[in-house]
Amino acid sequence: MLSDALRAFREIFAPPYRRVMWQTLGLTLLVLVLFGAGLQWALTALPEFGPDLAGGWVDAAIGFIARFLAVIVLIPLVHPVVSLVAGLFLEVIAARVEEEDYPADPPGNDQPFWQSLGTALRFTLVLIVVNLLALPFYLLPVVNVAIFWIVNGYLLGREYFELVALRHLPPAEVEAMRKRHRARVFFAGVAVALFTTVPVLNLLAPLFATAFMVHTYKGLAARRAAGGVS
Repeated sequence: MLSDALRAFREIFAPPYRRVMWQTLGLTLLVLVLFGAGLQWALTALPEFGPDLAGGWVDAAIGFIARFLAVIVLIPLVHPVVSLVAGLFLEVIAARVEEEDYPADPPGNDQPFWQSLGTALRFTLVLIVVNLLALPFYLLPVVNVAIFWIVNGYLLGREYFELVALRHLPPAEVEAMRKRHRARVFFAGVAVALFTTVPVLNLLAPLFATAFMVHTYKGLAARRAAGGVS
């Protein structure tokens, strides 16, 4: 698994993938800037009570608490935003990895654009809801990191494995394969979750996850074809 992760990491910076990488980064940063501007506008729209109420301390306290909560909420939302934007390019990355590294295998079937967009929106919504539900636990020192890795490791492993596997297998077979290899898929997802905690690199996490899961799926498929555990 480590070799697959290192291989995927090298690939996302390789020349064939750079165009998609820059497109993803540019669009992601634009969305985050617009989101941040909207959040800043919301903060400035907060009502003011003026200096007559507790000498202005009420306004100061409300402003501080609002900005603190905005940061706490914004951090878990960064990855869902990145995932949503990158979801528009993941089929391209998966197809390129398959073409470059597994030319002898039958090519996968790309999902139609609207289906890919729907998948990206569904996954983004799940990430947002689950991470917001886990938000109180993220405030606990030390424990918060472990919870983030476990929760997002499961979600990311499942989603990206299915994204890649559905290019080659019908949904029922994908589900059965994922369940048979649930430990492998989960730990691959944890590796992706670890990647998302590295500043700057986290913007490339979906590209890394897609390339990584292509190698993971291909390894499991090769074992099945060779008569190993399917």
